[in-house]
Amino acid sequence: MPVSTFVGRDRELAALTGAFEAGGVVLVDGPAGIGKTTLVDRALRQAGATAVRGYCPAEPAPPLWPWRAVLPGAVAPDLQAPFEPTAAASARFAALARLSDTVLAGGPPLILLEDLHWADVASLDLLRHVAQGAAGAGVTVVGTVRSPSHDAVALRLADLARYGAVRVPLSPFTLDEVARLVDAAAAPGVLARTGGLPLLVAAVGAGSGPGDLPAVVRTLLATLSPQERAAVQAAAVLGEEVDDSLLTVVAGTPVDGFLTAARHAGLLIVAPPEHRYRFAHALVRDTIVAGLEPAALRELARSAAVALESATASPAAAGGRGAVPAARIAALWRQAGVPGAAAAWSRRAAAQARAAHAYDDAAAHLSAASTVELPPAERAELLVELAQAEYLAGRYDRCLDHCVDAAGSAAEAGRGDLVAAGALVLQGVTYAHAGSVVTRLCQRALAYPDLGDGLRARVLAQLAVMTADAGQVGQAAAPARESLVLASACGDPHAEIEAARAREMTLVDPADTPERLRLGDLVADRAEALGQPLAALIGHEWRMQCGYLTGRLDVVESAAAAIEDLAGRSPLPVLQWHRNRMLASRATLAGRFDDAVAHSRHATAIALASGDPSANVMHFAHGVHVAVLRGDPSALPEGLDAAFAGAPLDPLIDVQRANVALLTGALTDAREVYDRLRARLPLPADHPAWPAVLTQLTGLIEHFADAEAAEIVHRQLLPFRPFPGALGTATVFFHGTVSRFLGQLAAVAGDTTGAVELLREALTRNRAIGARADLALTGLALARVLPAGPEAAALARDAADLATRLGMPGPAAAAGSSTSADPLTAREREIAGLLAEALTNRQIAARLVLSERTIESHVRSILAKTQCTNRTEFVARWPAHHSIGKRP
Repeated sequence: MPVSTFVGRDRELAALTGAFEAGGVVLVDGPAGIGKTTLVDRALRQAGATAVRGYCPAEPAPPLWPWRAVLPGAVAPDLQAPFEPTAAASARFAALARLSDTVLAGGPPLILLEDLHWADVASLDLLRHVAQGAAGAGVTVVGTVRSPSHDAVALRLADLARYGAVRVPLSPFTLDEVARLVDAAAAPGVLARTGGLPLLVAAVGAGSGPGDLPAVVRTLLATLSPQERAAVQAAAVLGEEVDDSLLTVVAGTPVDGFLTAARHAGLLIVAPPEHRYRFAHALVRDTIVAGLEPAALRELARSAAVALESATASPAAAGGRGAVPAARIAALWRQAGVPGAAAAWSRRAAAQARAAHAYDDAAAHLSAASTVELPPAERAELLVELAQAEYLAGRYDRCLDHCVDAAGSAAEAGRGDLVAAGALVLQGVTYAHAGSVVTRLCQRALAYPDLGDGLRARVLAQLAVMTADAGQVGQAAAPARESLVLASACGDPHAEIEAARAREMTLVDPADTPERLRLGDLVADRAEALGQPLAALIGHEWRMQCGYLTGRLDVVESAAAAIEDLAGRSPLPVLQWHRNRMLASRATLAGRFDDAVAHSRHATAIALASGDPSANVMHFAHGVHVAVLRGDPSALPEGLDAAFAGAPLDPLIDVQRANVALLTGALTDAREVYDRLRARLPLPADHPAWPAVLTQLTGLIEHFADAEAAEIVHRQLLPFRPFPGALGTATVFFHGTVSRFLGQLAAVAGDTTGAVELLREALTRNRAIGARADLALTGLALARVLPAGPEAAALARDAADLATRLGMPGPAAAAGSSTSADPLTAREREIAGLLAEALTNRQIAARLVLSERTIESHVRSILAKTQCTNRTEFVARWPAHHSIGKRP
């Protein structure tokens, strides 16, 4: 029932034809029957253009179905290697990006995707990828969309506006436009009856009815013989596109003549590119199906399901067109009232969707299957599959709900293995609610004595991970160790990897470094053999961390080469993210700040493009470290204030807040946050982040001259002293040897002799590991604690020179001022003036609002630097020192 005479739409035609030349995405939307396809066809004819068409069928179809016409032979995303569930999102992004590149590089210049309101999630996400580069590649994608659409579809399509997508909305015909299609005198009445909907106006103009769609369809069907009418009804149940081979099976007789009659009646059209019959409009097909008696509909659906099953078993039965989508067969069995068969085919459809990384679609199929009554064990298996699909789709709370339900059904069936399977679904995701739910599931699974060593090891590892992440590292150590023993004994490589990850989370003592290195070797080896590149890369990151800490640069270089190799062999964006984070960390340690910032930005761009905003945390942490190291507030990353505003009050974040405030001169804010951190000392050494907090706290302790805090932090960091190398992680940053921090803390605490020893040690160590930025800071710190003289001056000059070459304006300025003859810091000079007035430590502390212990520490430092034996000698010699010019 097409409009024989094209009416109006001048503005819409201009928008479409302009888009054909400009490229990009254009969405033509409006209610059903508004003439979307008619408009696009008219624009194509007017522009003399040809489009490759893809259809989104109303019936369920495999993922990326509308793109099959555009990408023949390339619509089944396959990374050609297995991937671990924690990399699922990255794998999906890589697959869609690869297909998008194919469209933009070698696909047709004009693509028409019809009925996007029925599109699967994967198809819409691929459209988003294509939209980002379509205009630049000279590719135009036109999509027709029925409005209003389902919320999930509408949101994804609305998001395309970010990439320049143009919306062309269509409105009903006006009275003048209706009058051009029907008798002018009848136009007002036709407009009232049809609402100006072009499909119905055209039907009235063609003499097919009064403008009511069911009446129009009944009129058209009435022109057919009973056999022709039955064939059209069967075709409507089978699908939007008519497969004459399958329809012959369902109808029980050849249908070619019937289809020709239906076309002449206006119910069917012949659609390109395969010139197969389709219904003239989806509303026509819907109306035919809605007009069937329930019993007749069930019988036709059953016959169609059987025919499609046969075609799936033997593709030749489908006229050589290949296997029929499992989702379509499931829908037909559901329509036929056979829920068991529908559930079985829904599970097959979910497997097809998961293989194509269409996790949202897999979850939808399994959710439909879960409504069927099944035996407890079978239901538990289904719910575990559903939980896995929700996990892969990133819907973690739904995943947990299904895991709990699966455990209930599994317990009813006496299947501890299925309880355990539910406990193991959520991997690499830890937050309070998840930790609580998964911990209970693990405990429930472990109550079954017949799990088997491999499965028990995996459940113990999961329990340990959740316990450690909740801050209870001590309690996590025992299940982690037991998990590793069981996994090693049974030789299950998957269990060994998971057990090693759990055990690594409990290694919070520097003495655990050899064990972390062993686990890194184990995980890298097992994961490489299993084809799990992300797990292998994480193992090499542990190796790099241990190599730096122990000063084993051969291990560092070996790990770096392995990470480069893994990232080079796999298209997973998450591997590229890890590689760039590693390069940023290493460049920072070497003082190559421009390279470090570039790699950090690249890593963040990869993560954000992949839909992972959490990667910003690493970017900001690294950016703050670089800015503080350089002493340059202008180097702070953009967006940091907003990031801090939304971040929790956590010691690891608070220490960055305080350092940023100090760097930018917001001293009141710096003091407020510092006091909050100070109140938590000593930090519980039960989390891997505690050394990072304490090393970043050192500069604040120095600034606030907090001798008591210096002694506490010095004691906590002292166990790292036997390890000569760099501290940190490959995903954030590395800094030089702990000896520098220990030396600075010793100086604040008043132990000048200890400070000199530690800082000399730090010079040697930082030079050996190539920590050039830390080398400059170490030289500056040593110059400050040594007595005034040639050595201190030479150290300060060298530090100033190195800091200048590396681009560290703060340390360079401080080192330059250290070459003056005055050995005292500004705070020490202030205290020295009061000391010269013969005030006691208590009196000085009260005057300066500092602790008496801090004053005692400064007095010891002042006496050492001025080479005075006691306070009396200092008072006698102070006028000479007082005449020395103050530092800026």
